[in-house]
Amino acid sequence: MRILFVVSGLGLGGAERQIVLLSRELVDRGHAVAIYTLNRETPRADELAGSEVELVVDQKVMRLDPGVIRRLRGHIATWKPDVVHGFLYDGDLYARLGSLGMGVPVLNSERSDNYRLSAVQGIGYRLTARLADGVVANSHAGAVFAQRLHRLPAERVHVVWNGIDTREVDGRLSSGARPAHDIWPGQDVKRVCLVGAFRPEKDYLLALRVARRLVEVDPSWRFICVGDRLPSSRDDYKAQVLAERERLGLKPFVEFVGHRRDVPEIIASCDVLLVTSVREGFPNVVLEAMASGTPVVSTNYSDVRRILPMSWQVVDSRDERELADAVLRCHELRSEVAGAQRRWVETHATVAASAQALLSVYAVYVRTQPEASDPMRLSLPRSPR
Repeated sequence: MRILFVVSGLGLGGAERQIVLLSRELVDRGHAVAIYTLNRETPRADELAGSEVELVVDQKVMRLDPGVIRRLRGHIATWKPDVVHGFLYDGDLYARLGSLGMGVPVLNSERSDNYRLSAVQGIGYRLTARLADGVVANSHAGAVFAQRLHRLPAERVHVVWNGIDTREVDGRLSSGARPAHDIWPGQDVKRVCLVGAFRPEKDYLLALRVARRLVEVDPSWRFICVGDRLPSSRDDYKAQVLAERERLGLKPFVEFVGHRRDVPEIIASCDVLLVTSVREGFPNVVLEAMASGTPVVSTNYSDVRRILPMSWQVVDSRDERELADAVLRCHELRSEVAGAQRRWVETHATVAASAQALLSVYAVYVRTQPEASDPMRLSLPRSPR
């Protein structure tokens, strides 16, 4: 099978990480894979080194760039994919327009749930709705949301959970690097990490209140926050978070380290991973922690209750005291929790399992296609067999 992924870029986000992992796995299984990016932000490109994944880097100069659409259409016509799969909003929209009249199935992705599109984004989706054959969500919550957002029947919305390459994780951790201990040195220090961009839905303000509670109970707790403000962000949420750290007197206990390429090593050398998200899709960082042997405590969002093996690891309320208590319990039962988490990942969330599930979805849509039609004529959506 020939698979073309279309995505905004290959930045350091979770969606881009999944594209890289899936692409390498699909190539290893004998499929041809190409990734077409819509901008030159490709810090993950080096993760494709040594694979046979083809990377095509373009650069749009406006929200809807006719030149990029023309070049994408040319690539589709030349490369002849069996399926075009868009990721993230721009990837979805350009996959639809680039494949118009090409006789190739188009799938979009849903990576979160219960968010709001801008007015312009909503118009873009509505005007091109008939050009998408189906949607692949990375969570059950996202699938329900995608049905409403795209007004699709249930049979055209599919759930494929994220996967992780446990061999890669084990290989990275075999070096014995412990960057969390470099950030917060000390034999008796207890370390909690958070990973995510400065966005309100990550709720760093709640995380800081949890930190304050833990430090009050035991001043040996330290927090490491990995991530930074998104380049596209227009709000001052990062400033709010930094100001709250000052207000709570947490500067001696909470360190913001920005973007890092050694995130798995940081997670593995911490005692607990804390997630305080309001919403998101299937959490890559939770999988990394589960594979790395680091217990996870999380607020309740998306499919996380289906993922973490012990019910008390997910806190339904957004009360810092309950979250702090769960962190303390996780630290006390670290070995038991770590073992259960690793077994769950190996059973349910390897990249091999994710790739196989995705291929099963593609098989529903990939079939002998009619000759390419007039590219300016909108046709009725093809129904999967």
